[in-house]
Amino acid sequence: MEFGVSEYTVVFRRALRKRTSQRTARAVWTVARPFTRPGAAAPAELTGDTVAQVFFVPIYSTLALDTRAYERFLVQSGALNRALRALNGLTFAQPQTAENARKQIQSIVMAAEVNHIVRKMSA
Repeated sequence: MEFGVSEYTVVFRRALRKRTSQRTARAVWTVARPFTRPGAAAPAELTGDTVAQVFFVPIYSTLALDTRAYERFLVQSGALNRALRALNGLTFAQPQTAENARKQIQSIVMAAEVNHIVRKMSA
C-alpha cells in the first residue's frame, strides 16, 4: 500500500476593518484561503478594508483528498475556526511568534485529521 503526502496552503488575512459607529479601526483575522468557507468575509479589496498582515501556513496531509474536498474538510472539521481563535491574541511582535503560530495551526489541523481517521475506523 502506498501513501502520498499532499501540500495545501491555508492563508489568513488580518485586516483593519472600518467601523461606522466608532472612529477607530479594529484588526481582525479572517481566512483568505480556502475560499469555500461559508460565511467568509469578502476580500479586503472588495470591502475597503486595509490588509495589515497575511499569514501562510503550509499543511502536509496524508488524507487522499483533492483540493476542494480537503478545503471542505477544513471547514467542516472546525479546524479553521480553531486556527482563527489561536491567531486572535497574537501580535507577532516577537521573532518566534510566527513560527510558533504556524506549528500550532498545523497541530490543530493534524488533530482534526486524526479525529477524522479514527471516526472512519470506528464506523
